[in-house]
Amino acid sequence: MAAIAARTFTLDDQHAFAALSGDSNPMHLDAKAARRTQAGRVVVHGVHAVLWALDAGAGATLAGLETLTVRFDRMIYVGDRCEVHSGRRGGAGPAFDIVVGDAVVTRIDIGSGGGAPVAAEAIGHVFDRAARASALEAAFPRAAAAFGAGMLADLAGLSQLVGMVEPGLHSIFRGFAVARQDSERGDTMRFGVVRDDERFNLVTLAVLGPALRGQVEAFRRAPPVAQPGVADLRGLVAADAFAGRSALVVGGSRGLGELTAKLLALGGAAVTITYAMGDSEAAAVAEEVRAAGGACDVIRLDVRQPIAGQLPAGRAFDRLFYFATPFIFGKRGKALDLALLDEMMGFYVRSFYEVCEALRRTGDHPIGVFYPSSVAVESRPANMTEYAMAKAAGEVLCADLPRLLKGVRAQVRRLPRLQTDQTSSVQPVETGSAVDEMLAAIQSLA
Repeated sequence: MAAIAARTFTLDDQHAFAALSGDSNPMHLDAKAARRTQAGRVVVHGVHAVLWALDAGAGATLAGLETLTVRFDRMIYVGDRCEVHSGRRGGAGPAFDIVVGDAVVTRIDIGSGGGAPVAAEAIGHVFDRAARASALEAAFPRAAAAFGAGMLADLAGLSQLVGMVEPGLHSIFRGFAVARQDSERGDTMRFGVVRDDERFNLVTLAVLGPALRGQVEAFRRAPPVAQPGVADLRGLVAADAFAGRSALVVGGSRGLGELTAKLLALGGAAVTITYAMGDSEAAAVAEEVRAAGGACDVIRLDVRQPIAGQLPAGRAFDRLFYFATPFIFGKRGKALDLALLDEMMGFYVRSFYEVCEALRRTGDHPIGVFYPSSVAVESRPANMTEYAMAKAAGEVLCADLPRLLKGVRAQVRRLPRLQTDQTSSVQPVETGSAVDEMLAAIQSLA
């Protein structure tokens, strides 16, 4: 296939398409909300990318074509450079691939068949489509000339359906197969659940709009993972188990850091948690700890910036729990991604060392450090080479910390897959006990 167009989607593009389509799902608009989904980052509306590709490839070759089949293989993130590649697949009709790096993220196939009819009994639900044909025609004029502005408005309606209606806010669009039909008046679309496969959390919908009919597939994704509350954890540690300790928990606003902070506080430690984006989440953790009689302060710490000056002056910590992490499942393509490796090394090696160094400068007291490594260092799962390399480098650094920073010793624990926002999956996956692992981590420094 030959490249015919390229672009980079911005956050402004996201807001514009949300207004156009009615799909204002936070995973497409809000970095703070998106980081708590399986996406990890703000995701481009899949239908927006499809409409852009159709607009780029529209012309005489699309005239008279009636069906459109789309498969979203991978997510497109804001800031990704996307290319549209045009050609044919196996002698069939026109086809387009949207490519990021060397990975095909979206596959689009166009045909001349009439498509399968939609059973009337399968479409008992109704929603008002926000997209207007005139606005879609103005935004994608060449695609509107080829398919009709009404069909483009219905395609935008599919985004609204999946992202806001069914499955709704906790969804991931998998794809759709639709056929054009004679445009009817109105902005109402009808749908119904044809299949709900609980094994894969995959929902199949029949859909009927003024200008198209067909089927949509979407995953139900898990909501943000809630860690156990202080009340649920009370009794797991003695009230004075960590008395006299002053602990800094980097990345303590959610996930394993949140859980660690609560356990430390229940054991009598004076805890300070950090956040980079989740200010309200960090405040909620601190409030819960204080309400239970614990001590918990909050500071902002962005490990992507120089550490110097971000930690409170004159405050001495004798324990460090380091949970700062980038999104770990975002690799594209098969080749070694040096930019991704550099990002991972920044989090797991450079910034980790800078934090240790900053704590050492506050005094000559002994400092115990917990470094969460991963079983990925040994098991080497596909598409996680850069992650495993950076964690392995972090382990080497931890082994050498006592001679690099006097009085600083680190405990490394290769954690299995634990239930967090990062590891949450649309399909059921067995995970270890986060509580047991964090208790063991804390006690290793007692």
